[in-house]
Amino acid sequence: MRSSVMIITAAIMMTATAAHAGGPKTPQQVCQAQALTSIVRAWPNAMRGSFEIFLKGNRCLVFLQTPAIYEGKRTAWLIDGKTGDMLSEFYGLENSDRGLCTYSGGKFPTNGDCTWNEYLDRANQM
Repeated sequence: MRSSVMIITAAIMMTATAAHAGGPKTPQQVCQAQALTSIVRAWPNAMRGSFEIFLKGNRCLVFLQTPAIYEGKRTAWLIDGKTGDMLSEFYGLENSDRGLCTYSGGKFPTNGDCTWNEYLDRANQM
């Protein structure tokens, strides 16, 4: 398991390094390179799951979904692709629509309990 994580990390780093080489890049390519680098640096244990890198206005964002460290739980994070800072988090049971939500920056109250759709709606406004 440890060797597979190291191989995945090396592949991400090579992709990010390759993206910096060469001529001018599109904003999407720059965002992808920054996001891959920040994921490796700030979220080294998030090697299982899925993520989506996207531009929203002039912001580079990553939506990352992974199994939680506790069996039967799931997590999702909205991450700033440039810095690796967590903007919002959902934590709940794998087969449940409800969970705990947190949001940074004070735009939304972090009252804890929310549904998956409420989380996605608010994360989309971050």
